[in-house]
Amino acid sequence: MRRALIVIGAVAIAATGAYAAESPAAVVCPRLQAAPAIDGQIGADEWSEAGAVGPFVLEGGGLPSQVTEAYVGYDETALYVAARVADPRPAQMQCAATTRDSAVEADDSLAVMLDPGDDGAGVMKLAVNAAGVELDTLDGNTDATVIWRSAAASGDAGWQVEIAYIFGTEGMPAAGDAWGFNLRRHAPRIYERSSMTGGGLGTMVFGHPPLRAEVEPPSNPWFGGNTLPVRLTNLGTAQQTVKVNVRVSGSGRRAHWFETTKLTLTPGESRDLPVTYQVQRGGRCEVELSVQVVEGMAALMALRAENMPFELPPLGEELDTALSYITDAYQAYVRLPAEARPFDGGAQLDMLLARWRYLDSQHQQRASLTPDTVMALLNRAQSLSEDAVLLGKKYAGLVGD
Repeated sequence: MRRALIVIGAVAIAATGAYAAESPAAVVCPRLQAAPAIDGQIGADEWSEAGAVGPFVLEGGGLPSQVTEAYVGYDETALYVAARVADPRPAQMQCAATTRDSAVEADDSLAVMLDPGDDGAGVMKLAVNAAGVELDTLDGNTDATVIWRSAAASGDAGWQVEIAYIFGTEGMPAAGDAWGFNLRRHAPRIYERSSMTGGGLGTMVFGHPPLRAEVEPPSNPWFGGNTLPVRLTNLGTAQQTVKVNVRVSGSGRRAHWFETTKLTLTPGESRDLPVTYQVQRGGRCEVELSVQVVEGMAALMALRAENMPFELPPLGEELDTALSYITDAYQAYVRLPAEARPFDGGAQLDMLLARWRYLDSQHQQRASLTPDTVMALLNRAQSLSEDAVLLGKKYAGLVGD
């Protein structure tokens, strides 16, 4: 299959046009001065002006154990995609598919999803396995044809792939045009599917703003201050004002944190920016990052990474729960008639509260604690909750007597 004319027919025109991207993830696809060679070898100079796709996330939640670096760019002829696919055991990669349009995606593979209308109609999939075997579909149909080419090559650290989708009669997109877009990796040996969006389609904007934002995924986040390395490159000919927004969200209001960094880049300037973020609570958390170029009153999206999830021991949540159970036990105690109260009841409650205060004091120092220490404190907080529940039930039973 080598070509598909993407025609938005009557059915698509009759639709409302309200199809929304299924993911907030977005990337700018810069216009390249020279086309890269599609040979499976990602030269630094060839892709230095390309846009960097945000960190991949697992489809189903979490961060992948193996990194995928991906880049996009275009010229008047084609859209170009490249990816470095890390794998510490390349000899064990699965490449069972050997014929075109067979089960390529079941192998170690990379798939590109393109929706030129950004409306859910005429969605193309271009997939390549690590051995270079290709699959393409149009709205799921393998009988349609698409003009594109690819090349893949394996190495000691994994494999690389380059893809060129050839623009047809619709021609080169105009600067600012948006397509639905996603990149999806399958690593069958470790049972991981990861993508730019975590599932569904995100957005690719052609040509503007001319900014490359490279983001490393979170590395072992912990309580307190963390750093997310970001490299910004002004690909344009004018000075740019750039805003980098980072947010941490989690369970409960006290988990939320947000900060914006604003800077100016001269034409051609690259700058490494250690973006800091604070993890204030445990449990399931997410890092959200976006990069914008400010033009007048407008903020143009250059990169919006899919939310990057991670999980830490929920010590703060467990302490909140324990305190709630201690409070319930106190209330059950004070409802008892004075003559029915156990002589050591007050001392038992005070002991529970003293245990809670100690654990809370340790929680205040969580950024300096080791994971093993935090887990030990978590277990003690859970034990405290169990003891408070039992004492509360005992006092509640005395009320009935």
